[in-house]
Amino acid sequence: MSVKIYTVSELTYEIRDILEGNFYGLWVKGEISGMTRSSTGHVYFDLVDDNATLGCIIFKNKLPFLKVEVKNGKEVTVYGSISLYVKGGKYSLKVEHIQDTGIGKKFFDLEKLKKEFKEKGYFDRKRPIPKYPQKILILTSPTGAAIEDIIKIINRRSFGMEILILPTSVQGDLAKESIVNTLKMTNTIEENIDVVVLARGGGSNEDLWIFNDPDISKALFEVKFPTISAIGHEIDTTLCDYVADKRAETPSAAAEILTKPTENLIEQIRLYREILNHSISRIINFKNQKLKLYSTRNIYSRLIGFIDNKSIYLDRLADLALSNLRKSLNEKERKIYILKDKIKTNSPQTKLGLLKQKVKHLSKSTETSIDTTIKRKGSKLDLLSAKIEYLSPLNILNKGYSITLDKNNKPVKDISYVRIGDTIKTLLKSGELISNVTQINKKGG
Repeated sequence: MSVKIYTVSELTYEIRDILEGNFYGLWVKGEISGMTRSSTGHVYFDLVDDNATLGCIIFKNKLPFLKVEVKNGKEVTVYGSISLYVKGGKYSLKVEHIQDTGIGKKFFDLEKLKKEFKEKGYFDRKRPIPKYPQKILILTSPTGAAIEDIIKIINRRSFGMEILILPTSVQGDLAKESIVNTLKMTNTIEENIDVVVLARGGGSNEDLWIFNDPDISKALFEVKFPTISAIGHEIDTTLCDYVADKRAETPSAAAEILTKPTENLIEQIRLYREILNHSISRIINFKNQKLKLYSTRNIYSRLIGFIDNKSIYLDRLADLALSNLRKSLNEKERKIYILKDKIKTNSPQTKLGLLKQKVKHLSKSTETSIDTTIKRKGSKLDLLSAKIEYLSPLNILNKGYSITLDKNNKPVKDISYVRIGDTIKTLLKSGELISNVTQINKKGG
């Protein structure tokens, strides 16, 4: 039993016959996505629902007869037939008529998300991107064209930039989990990162739709470093573009944004270098022209004159230096003499001699002061003794007077102090008399 072996063309033609022979005159409902217009004027787009994608084409000659604008996000019902492009091996729906059925659910949900994020302030925070970033972290597929373009542009337009790549799946079933995880991972980096770039090269609208996911957008907003969203083509705008601190139309555009100030600086340095080289060349030419003025006949005399002038100038400099040196030495010598006098004046030996003299003077002065005080106090004491002696009651006894005391040895100043029978004492210069009172005669009695 022989097995039929098809060529690629044979099998493709058979498949085309089956598809085109069985799927014609169809009405298909879906949402327009990834619409593009070719250089020849044909319109290509995808018709999508929640589970599948169908490629569609509207040929240029059909466009004038369509009453509905072909626009991403529209939900439409189209009429057409399946056609297979043999060389590409890809089938598509050849559209002949379109009916508008409203805004597609995906775009409706996206607009709702945009409104919600804007109200929460996710679109308002725009941190500045460093003018001259030194360390860049790129979140993208390490094997994609996007990273190659970024690295190529950065290396060409700048110098000294460190590029770090955090491998991230940006398409397929695992893309969402991978993007969210790598975005969260950036917040665990302790070293300083100047900017984080979330990049993904061009693709269909469906390929890029994942960057409208709210979880990815929130994770991008929470990155602690400044962020750039560089996703798809210039016409593509995703939720991540609104949330990021800056949007770049493409990954290449992100690299140009990061390197533009540095490129301008390099260009400015190049310009200054050209100006400097031009100035140096002009000065050299001027000096060459000036050198030519010296002829072979007078060059020797000019050289001798130049040397003589320099010799005189050196002599004057030497005289001036010698004069300044002498002035400096004299000034130093004067200061030394002043310091010597200060040292001599303030020496311990000199101060000790002065203190000895002061002590000797104070001792002599104190001794004289004490003698004078003693003599003055002695004279005063003699005077007071003489005065006390003169005023002493006992001194009257020497004049022949007497003092009478009562029984209590108190002076009898009046006869009323005694009674008849009292014993009294009479003090005389030579002794005492003891008497008994037998009679009291009052004066005038």
